[in-house]
Amino acid sequence: MADLYRENKDGALRVGSDGEAGKTRESQRFERVSVEPLRDRSLGAGVAYKTEANKVSEDLGAQGESRNERNARSFKRTSPSHTTKSKGTIIVLGSGPIRIGQGIEFDYASVQCVRALKKMGYEVAIINNNPETVSTDFDTADRLYFEPLTPDDVMNVIRTENPLGVVAAFGGQTAINLTKYLDSQGIRILGTSADSIDLAEDRERFEELCDKLGIKRPKGVTVFTEAEALEAAARITYPVLLRPSYVLGGQNMIIANTPADVKEYMAIILRQKIENPVLIDKYMEGIELEVDGICDGEDVLLPGIMQHIERTGIHSGDSIAVYPSWSISDALKEKIVKQSTDLALALGTKGLVNIQYLIYAAPGSQPDLYIIEANPRSSRTVPYLSKVTGIPMVELATRAMMGEKVRDMGFGTGLYRTPNYFAVKVPVFSFEKLMDVDTALGPEMKSTGEVLGIAPTREEALFKGMIAAGVKMIHPKKRNNEGADAPCAPNAAEAPFSATPSAGATPATPPETQSFMRTPESPDGVLFSVKKMDLPELPELARRFYDLGFTLYGTSGNASTIERSGLPVTHVAKVHENHNDNIITLLDSGRIAYVISTSAKGRDPDSESVKFRRHAVERDIECLTALDTATALAECLASGLTEDDISLVDITKI
Repeated sequence: MADLYRENKDGALRVGSDGEAGKTRESQRFERVSVEPLRDRSLGAGVAYKTEANKVSEDLGAQGESRNERNARSFKRTSPSHTTKSKGTIIVLGSGPIRIGQGIEFDYASVQCVRALKKMGYEVAIINNNPETVSTDFDTADRLYFEPLTPDDVMNVIRTENPLGVVAAFGGQTAINLTKYLDSQGIRILGTSADSIDLAEDRERFEELCDKLGIKRPKGVTVFTEAEALEAAARITYPVLLRPSYVLGGQNMIIANTPADVKEYMAIILRQKIENPVLIDKYMEGIELEVDGICDGEDVLLPGIMQHIERTGIHSGDSIAVYPSWSISDALKEKIVKQSTDLALALGTKGLVNIQYLIYAAPGSQPDLYIIEANPRSSRTVPYLSKVTGIPMVELATRAMMGEKVRDMGFGTGLYRTPNYFAVKVPVFSFEKLMDVDTALGPEMKSTGEVLGIAPTREEALFKGMIAAGVKMIHPKKRNNEGADAPCAPNAAEAPFSATPSAGATPATPPETQSFMRTPESPDGVLFSVKKMDLPELPELARRFYDLGFTLYGTSGNASTIERSGLPVTHVAKVHENHNDNIITLLDSGRIAYVISTSAKGRDPDSESVKFRRHAVERDIECLTALDTATALAECLASGLTEDDISLVDITKI
């Protein structure tokens, strides 16, 4: 009798054949067996973890085997057997090891694809080598190949399985990067073809397609050398966005403001001996939007339009996303639907497509729509959008891959109906566990998770999302001198500096003897240190926090800007300006509730701005690195909402 997983009376799962002492599950969960080399001996032996859930029942019923035993049949050297009812085998590529930018969202998509294919009558083999995922559970697919997602290893499995085709669209960039190779080997890619995927990734081909469809996009070029990058950046004009092609999560992506930034970036990238070009785009600051669609080659269903709280320049995975969009006109919505539909069809999409847009208003012009990028694959927003719309997006996309029509799936085509509630996706970060990582957000993704807030209003949904993400909602005590709205004038015993300069006065240099050592009962300060280009927006943001009762602190340029708007503010020295009393000692004093820092995003962990933000994290002080995020926080604080009076939403009934 073949090796089987068997359960003892005590419930321990054992591995072994008849008459053989078994091994407990704790000591060895899987038996590893060699698979004959499939191309030549130089490839080495692979490892296949195979389950036989669809084995005909007569083989098992007579032996009285349990469901667990049927689902966990051990691994054989023989070729896979297929049930008489099976339509054939399909291989699904997983996402491999999880990293920032490629997380469990793609494991979710892979598992949902497997379930949809099995429901349609296919046997499914999945290739993935991450034991921390659901896709590698023994009962997810009919057969699991715990192999690296490399060309040789994947081809080994393909030659063993002889599948009808391979699904790569749900495994993130790791799986997508294999499509060109598999296509060159004559392997059928189910869904969007390898050429269509390349069409979306190849800069020149994609620009030609956008021009043909009349879709605007930021000016951009591809380069391979530092000299080409400097020339292109000067021609496009700074600031520019630099990134490698064929990456996920904004890996190695930056916004360059000077030639020095370009030189530094290209030196780092060229050391990695990249094969694909570096992309340089004009950086355009505006409202960022995101759309996921399901296409069958003829029709397109768009479950919804998501609008980001933060403007462009922060990776979509690190931005707060709101569904549905709340501030764009009906005319722009119609344009988004038309351009998304046209692009999905022109790309030859069969399955899922993710498109990112920005709304940008050039000086003296009306706001217009520009495309950032399009990816004919699953995205990290698919689980979120599926949950809040009730549309099983992966299942529908899988059915479209296999030839079904979107119009026949029961959800219509075009833009899905707008709900009467808001759903907000808020990123979660783990900076306290990542040493020397700058907490400033930018085009390279840094979040390690996300949470969801759903409510009848955008304000409440945002509040729910932010508290679920761990953002502290701190409400300072009312000022006690002239009422809640009066300027706060600390007494001599509490003042970290002598009298705060009056509005419009010349900023005073903090004397050497001033000290921040007193620790208040609760923090009530907001410390501002934003970059020069953000200063015009600073007074309005500072006013929001001042009206909430916070005491304002600022580095020299920030404090002067706030003063000119008529608000009282305490000047704080940077470390190089005063080694005894400065922004670091202020953080140590316990006075600061929030830090708002948008200063230069440095990749040098020894730079003062990076150390400042790191110190805030290590002191468990909320550090916000985008003005839009800070504004959203101020709105939540001003709403008066608390955890005790928020509404409960049954997500199964929305």
